[in-house]
Amino acid sequence: MRTISSKRGFTMIEMMVVVAIMGVVMIAAPKTFTKVFQFVQLMTARVEIQKNARGALANINRDLRQAQAASLVIDSVSGQPPHSRITFIKYNSAGALETMSYYQQGTQLFQARGGVSGKMIANNLRYIAFTYPRTDDGTILSISLTFEKATYEGGTKALQMAVEKVRIMN
Repeated sequence: MRTISSKRGFTMIEMMVVVAIMGVVMIAAPKTFTKVFQFVQLMTARVEIQKNARGALANINRDLRQAQAASLVIDSVSGQPPHSRITFIKYNSAGALETMSYYQQGTQLFQARGGVSGKMIANNLRYIAFTYPRTDDGTILSISLTFEKATYEGGTKALQMAVEKVRIMN
């Protein structure tokens, strides 16, 4: 005669394997969550500074293409990096001449129209420079932007936009 015995519970080896797996998961989980959090912060900073840089370059490009080449003045605001301000005259939408200026003030980029105090168009700016890449052609201008944003543990994410050459049309 055969009897069927019912097994209840787990063997000691099965329990030890489960405890070992749980231990590995408990040790790895905090590090994984920390790395994921850091990755998210870096990507968020990257997206934000790319947005700022693209918007700032688009504004500057649009206005500089309408500038009068003879009116360009590159200098800097007191206490700011060299070549960090550009002032020029351009035609506005009504066809009248107006003075435009782009300049760095601390970590912000400002746009000023008609000599009135500027409005902020980008933040987290580390450095902006306006230069002439060729000495024989005053109608080509280079713009270099570097933006920076804090991420985690005192670190920062910086993005240098490629130097963009703008041809002054007037």
